[in-house]
Amino acid sequence: MSSPGSGMTRRDFLKVSAAAFAAAYLGWGDSLAETSEAADMVLLNGKIITVDASNSIAQAVAIRGDKIQAVGSTTAIRALVGPATKVIDLDGRTVTPGIIDAHIHPMYYGRAFWEGFLNIRFPGIKSFAELRAAIEERVLTTPEGQWISGNQGFYFTQGDTEFDKHDLDVFTPNHPLYLRHGSGQYSVVNSRALQEAGIDAGGTITPNPFGGRIVRDPVTNEPTGVLLHYPAENLVMMEADGYKDLTDEILEDDFKKAQDALLAAGITSVQDVIVGNPRDLMVYKNLGDKGELKMRVYLLLYINSAAQAQQYVQEIQGFESDYVKFGGWKLAIDGGVAPGTTLMYDTSLPCARQAYYYYDPPILNGIVHLLHETGRQISFHIIGDKGIDEALNAVQIAFSALGQNGARHRIEHLIFPSAGALSRIRDLGIVASMQPQFLSWFADGYRGSTNETVMARCMPIKTMLQMGIPMAFGCDVPAAIAHHPKWAFIGATTREALSGYVTAPNEVIGIPATLKVHTMGSAYAEFAEDRKGSIEPGKFADLVVWSHDLYSVTDPEELEDLTALMTIVGGKIVAHSKDHVVYMPSVQVGQ
Repeated sequence: MSSPGSGMTRRDFLKVSAAAFAAAYLGWGDSLAETSEAADMVLLNGKIITVDASNSIAQAVAIRGDKIQAVGSTTAIRALVGPATKVIDLDGRTVTPGIIDAHIHPMYYGRAFWEGFLNIRFPGIKSFAELRAAIEERVLTTPEGQWISGNQGFYFTQGDTEFDKHDLDVFTPNHPLYLRHGSGQYSVVNSRALQEAGIDAGGTITPNPFGGRIVRDPVTNEPTGVLLHYPAENLVMMEADGYKDLTDEILEDDFKKAQDALLAAGITSVQDVIVGNPRDLMVYKNLGDKGELKMRVYLLLYINSAAQAQQYVQEIQGFESDYVKFGGWKLAIDGGVAPGTTLMYDTSLPCARQAYYYYDPPILNGIVHLLHETGRQISFHIIGDKGIDEALNAVQIAFSALGQNGARHRIEHLIFPSAGALSRIRDLGIVASMQPQFLSWFADGYRGSTNETVMARCMPIKTMLQMGIPMAFGCDVPAAIAHHPKWAFIGATTREALSGYVTAPNEVIGIPATLKVHTMGSAYAEFAEDRKGSIEPGKFADLVVWSHDLYSVTDPEELEDLTALMTIVGGKIVAHSKDHVVYMPSVQVGQ
C-alpha cells in the first residue's frame, strides 16, 4: 500500500517516518501545569498498549522520577506538563512496555564479538566447507602454535553437519583450534588443542568431568575432538585465546557492549539464567553498585554438581536493587538436539543418540531439595520429554517434603514435553521459559532429528497458555542467532521454519498474546509483575516506542522491519534511533 500521491511503498513510508521521528523527538511542549506534581516526561498523541489486566489502549503516558505517573488521554496527560517537563509527540506511534527477555546471556553475548575471534556465527558460516575456508584463511596470518578460537558459534544449514578432529587436523596441524557450536552444548577441537589442554597426556586417560563427556572412538578409545556439555568443553575452552585470563574489566566491557545492543532493540530487562560462576555474579553486582547498569538484570547461578550446590548454598549471599538481583540457581538436565544429547524416552531418535544423565535421578532429587530449601528460584535447562519428567519428579519430591512455599521454579526451552507433563507443570506452578524464535531458525533441524509424532507436541505454546501455565519468552543469545524481539513475534505468530515447514500450526498465537508473555509473563518469571511488565501508574517507567503498530500488523513480513525507535528505562532515554551505537551485527535469517 502506498500513501496518497507519494509513490512510496508502505515499507518505505515506515522507514521515512522512523527517520523523521528520530530527528524531531526532543520537542518541548507548552508549560501547562506549574505544580509540584508536574511530570518529568510525557509521551503524547500515540497508541499506548498498556498490557494491563484489561489490555487497555491509551493515548499518552506521564513519567515522574523513574515511575509511571499517569496513563490516559492526551488531554488529561497534557495537564501534567510543567516548565521542566520533557514532551515527546509520538505522532501516532505505538508504545509498549519494555521487552523483558527471560532467557539471555548478555555478558557472554558481548564476549562472542571480541575482535580476536574467528567469527563462525551463522549466517556468515552455514556449512563445514565455509568453516574450513574461513579457518584456512586465518591459518595464513596466524603464527604456528597460536590459538585459533571461534566464537559461539556455528550452525550448519547446508551439507554435512558432523565433523571431528580428524577433519580439522588436515588443515590445522600446527595451530590449536577451538570451535563451539551455536547452542553451546558441544564443541569440536583438533588434536593440537587436545594436546594443549592436556587431555590424554602422558599416556593416561583423562576422565570425564562430572556432567560432561569426552567423546571417544569406540574401537581405539582415543578422543574424537568432540566435547559434550560445559564441563568437558571447558577443559579446552579455558585454555583458548579469547576465553582464558578474562579480567573483571574485560567482562564489564563485554556486558556493556551487549547492553547497548539490547537497549537499542527495545529490551529493558534481562534474565541471565546461566551465570557461570560466583565471580561473574559479582561482576554484575559491581556494575550495579557503580551505577553502570542501564537495564535491569536478574541472575541465576549455574550449578554443576551436588558438592558445588552445597558450597554455593553456604557461601552465596543474596543481593537486590532496582537494577540487579540475584534470583537463584540453574541446573542443566540435558543438552541439545544438534549434539544428540536430548533426554528422550525414544532413544532411537537422532536427537538422543548421545544422551546421558547429567545427574542420576537420586542425585538430582537431592540437589533440588537442597536448592528449594533456600527459598530461591530453580531454573532447569531441558529439551527432551524424559528430562522434563525427571525434573518434575524432583520438584514434586521437594514440594512434598518442604511445601511449595510460593516457589516459581522454571523450565527453560521445554521443546518436547509429553502431553502428560503439561498438567504436572501447571499443578506445580512451573514457569515455562521458552524461545518461539527457535521455531523459525531451528525447526527444520528438530524435524530431521525426531519424527512427526514428536514435532506435533513441539513447543505447545497455545495449549499451555490455555491451560493457565505461566509463560515467559527470551531469545537465548549467544546460543541463538539474534537478539531482536521481532523474531519472537515472528516465531510465535507463524511457527514457520526457513524451509516453509510449519511446526504444529494449531499452536500459533497472536501478537497481543506474544507481547503479554514477553512483558508481563517474563516479569512474573522473576517475581516482578508488581513493578514492571505493563504501563500502569506506580510501575517502573520502562517503555519502547516502535516503528510499527504491533496490533495492526497483518503480514508477518512486516515484522522483519520492526524497529525500536526509542527505549526508556526508569524514565531515562537510554537508546533512540538517532544516535545509539549498535555493536552487534544485524542478522537476517535466510539471507
